[in-house]
Amino acid sequence: MKKILSLLVLAIVAVQFSFATDVITKDMNQLPLPARNFINRHFTKPEVAQIKIDKDLMESTKYEVLLVDGTEIDFDSKGNWEEVSAKKGQSVPASIIPGFAVDYLKAHNFVSEGVTKVERDRKGYEVELSTGVSFKFDKKGKFLKADD
Repeated sequence: MKKILSLLVLAIVAVQFSFATDVITKDMNQLPLPARNFINRHFTKPEVAQIKIDKDLMESTKYEVLLVDGTEIDFDSKGNWEEVSAKKGQSVPASIIPGFAVDYLKAHNFVSEGVTKVERDRKGYEVELSTGVSFKFDKKGKFLKADD
């Protein structure tokens, strides 16, 4: 019985690997419309270096966009942004940073430090500064904690 179960698991893993494919392109038309709109709205004359389309049999499609300026943007299968990170020495566009995070950073004198990464998931947001300090907020914008 254990041998049959082991063979079944091995077969499932093999099938998953055979269907898992990554596509690399520069064609923005390969992105869902919300992703294209996000890029065009928040970046001035965006130039795409590459788009990695990660298709997996068991998971939904993910899109990883790398702009020529070094900015990386991750999107889910529907084109909703999940993470934006700037190249070292640069900041993400201010229009991406949630208003509650901007207010918190201003109130606590972190205005002079650039935001290098903004991440969101179903739990909330994380904003990372150029100094490496990150701030976590819940979905409603309530400050949770800061990490060094």
